Amino acid sequence: MYKLEHNYFPAADCEFPQSETGKFKFIDLFAGIGGFRLAMQSVGGTCVFSSEWNKDSQTTYFDNFGEFPAGDITKIYENDIPEHDVLCAGFPCQPFSLAGVSARTSLNTAHGFACETQGTLFFDVMRIVAAKRPAVIFLENVKNLVRHDKGNTFAVIKKAIEELGYSFSYAVINAQTVVPQKRERCYIVCLRDSPVKFEFPDFQGKPIPLKTILDPNVPETFTISDKLWAGHQRRTATNLARGAGFTAFCADIEKPANTLVARYWKDGKECLVPQQNKNPRMLTPRECARLQGYPESFRIPASKAAAYRQFGNSVALPVVTKIAEKIFNHLMEIKLCNLAPIKN
Repeated sequence: MYKLEHNYFPAADCEFPQSETGKFKFIDLFAGIGGFRLAMQSVGGTCVFSSEWNKDSQTTYFDNFGEFPAGDITKIYENDIPEHDVLCAGFPCQPFSLAGVSARTSLNTAHGFACETQGTLFFDVMRIVAAKRPAVIFLENVKNLVRHDKGNTFAVIKKAIEELGYSFSYAVINAQTVVPQKRERCYIVCLRDSPVKFEFPDFQGKPIPLKTILDPNVPETFTISDKLWAGHQRRTATNLARGAGFTAFCADIEKPANTLVARYWKDGKECLVPQQNKNPRMLTPRECARLQGYPESFRIPASKAAAYRQFGNSVALPVVTKIAEKIFNHLMEIKLCNLAPIKN
C-alpha cells in the first residue's frame, strides 16, 4: 500500500473539464479511458478519484480529462479515497468472459475468482465500499459473469454486496439500439439501505446499422493484406468444417457490427468492412470510438494498437449514460426525502 496523493491536474485545453461544484460526487475505478466518467459528468457528477493501471489508458484519460488516474488499486488504502456518492467500476472482465475462460482452461490456468491477478479485484471494490459506504454502486462486466461457474461466481458477488446493506439489481443489456454494435454486457446497480431495487432504463428499439458510423474515404493502410485475408478464409473454412474455432466474414453494414474486443488490433477479424473490388478493411480508431458512442471531440491515442485495445475494453457510452441518468434521479430522491442523505 502507498499513500494516495492528489492526482488531478486540470489541463487548460482538456476536452472534458468537470465542474468542481457538481450535484454529486463519484469515483471511477478500473477507469480505462473514461467511459463511466463521461456518463457521470454528463448528468452533473464530479469525479473525486480515478484509478487505472494501464499506462496508455492513463495517458488517454489525461488527454481528455486533465487527470492522471492513480495506479494499482490493490496498493491504495481505502480510507485515503475521498468520500463519494457513487462508486463506478468496470472491473476486469477477462477472467469471466467466454474467451477468457476458454483460454485459461486450455492453458490449465485459473479463471474467475481463482485468477489472483484479476478475478479477485472485485474484492478491492468491496473493501472500498465497506469503508466509504457510497449511496450507489455501479458496476459493469461481461454477460458471462452471470453464468460463470454455473452461477456460483455471481452468487458470491451478490452476497458480498447484500451483506454490506445494499439492494442488488442487474440487467444484461445489448447496446445495439444505441450504438451500431451487438454488445451485451452485465450492468449491476446497488442502492444503500434502500427499500426498493433499481429499475434499469428500457433499451428496446431498432438496431443501428454499422454503415451509420463508417467514413466514406479511408486510407489504404486499413485494407488487410492478401496474405491475412487468405489466412482468414482458410481458417474460417477449416473451423466451420470441424464446428469449432473462430470465423471471419465481411460485416453486413446494414446491421450492427459484432462485439468490438481488445484483440481487434491483431487482425481485425471481428469486424471486416467490405470494399468493392478489393480486400476488406479494418475499422479506423475513430470508427471504433463511434462504435462505442464516444463524441467526435474525444481524443484518441496516436498508436492504432493502443486505440483498438482501449475502445475494445471500453463501455458503450450511451448505455452507461442512460443508466447514469436514472442513478442521478435516485440520488435526488433520497436527498429530498431524507431516507439516506448523500455525503457532501
